[in-house]
Amino acid sequence: MARGKSVSKPPRALRTITRRALYKLVWSKPLSSIAADFGISRNGIAKICDRLLIPYPGRGYWAQRALGRRPKHPPLSPAPSGVEEPITIAPGRTHSRRRSAPLSREVRRDQLIDLAGQIIAREGLHAVSMKRVAREMGISEAQAHNYFNRREDMLVALAKREISAMETARRSALERAHDRLTRVTLSTVAYLRQVSERGVLIQILLNNPEVRAGLRSEREARAADESQRLAGVMETRYGVPREVAQGTTRILQAVSRRAGRLLAEKKISLDTAEWLSVAIITAGNRSVAGRSRAQH
Repeated sequence: MARGKSVSKPPRALRTITRRALYKLVWSKPLSSIAADFGISRNGIAKICDRLLIPYPGRGYWAQRALGRRPKHPPLSPAPSGVEEPITIAPGRTHSRRRSAPLSREVRRDQLIDLAGQIIAREGLHAVSMKRVAREMGISEAQAHNYFNRREDMLVALAKREISAMETARRSALERAHDRLTRVTLSTVAYLRQVSERGVLIQILLNNPEVRAGLRSEREARAADESQRLAGVMETRYGVPREVAQGTTRILQAVSRRAGRLLAEKKISLDTAEWLSVAIITAGNRSVAGRSRAQH
């Protein structure tokens, strides 16, 4: 062998696969793992799926799987016109005439939060570090610190996002109600169902003192606003004295929060949590409103 000449590695072989086989593959393990098997980037395998109209898991899917759940996924649609099978996938980086636009700060931040949630779901809170999340994202730890100063800041952001998603779902349920008792029922059920999906992750996060401290002022403000709003409705609509309305609201809110905690800790089922909470809260509201009407 002549000195100074390098020996190039043999190119990786082309891979062929059918649309249905690729569809099954993307729902069996993360795109990053599949991309590594094919010798291309995760973005490359995602683009192939998009071009072939093959749905693939979105944000949070593998975190739910890690928690033992089996979230549903969309069926495989008919192939777009002009697609021939089997599909050939060539290893190596996909080249483009135009450079892809860099990810926005918001998108990159969300990706870091997503990864943190997935690691927690798989391995627990102790496994999350800025270095670990940066490595799985494919960036340096220094770059990750451009988005979050500390690990705890990232965990607080994750908790806020999960809680915000729960609140959005609850408020969406309220839009279907036309009277107070229906609103109370739909709000309670929506909250508990969100706890069933997200509660384990939130409880893990809230076990961290720094996360609790980071959320305290926001949670207290939200709880106070909600209590004031519900108490105001009871006072205006049913003539319940302000002090009684506020006390009732706080007690009944505590019932749903306690049921949510038991549900997140898997000490009761979702059906039991819904049944008991709705029964207690509905009966409590009716009793207070009825007593107030009788006194007037």
